[in-house]
Amino acid sequence: MFSFIHRRVSSREAAEELTNDVFRIAWQRNPQASDVTPAWLLTVARNVIGNEYRRRERAEHLMQRVRDSVVLAARAGNGAGQQAVADSLLRLREKEREVLLLAYWDDLSTTEISEVLGCSPSAAKVRLHRARAAFAQMMPAALMAEEGA
Repeated sequence: MFSFIHRRVSSREAAEELTNDVFRIAWQRNPQASDVTPAWLLTVARNVIGNEYRRRERAEHLMQRVRDSVVLAARAGNGAGQQAVADSLLRLREKEREVLLLAYWDDLSTTEISEVLGCSPSAAKVRLHRARAAFAQMMPAALMAEEGA
């Protein structure tokens, strides 16, 4: 199953996660092992891969909106600080970036974020806390790079 998924997605990490999702879905939908066939698993895998492609496309559109807003802000004269923020966001892992954008770009509460991410409110709060910490570590590096330029 992993090889099937890995051939269709670019990263090993994503393939591992999607493979886990396929087996989680199989376990949730078919508690009897005899009901799970290789063909059924491959169909589930195709659906999971399709969802991943759509998620990546949405994330890319969102990042393009961030880049466009930074360019507009730079033209308006607010560029240095906002460019540092954008650069820091782009260096974050995708999951960290997503939770920060949901919180600050889309102005969602942790409860709303948990609904979007499909997790509990407490898990969303922890993810947001970790993303903020990662972002805080990125920002000084971005500001130092600006000062050195």
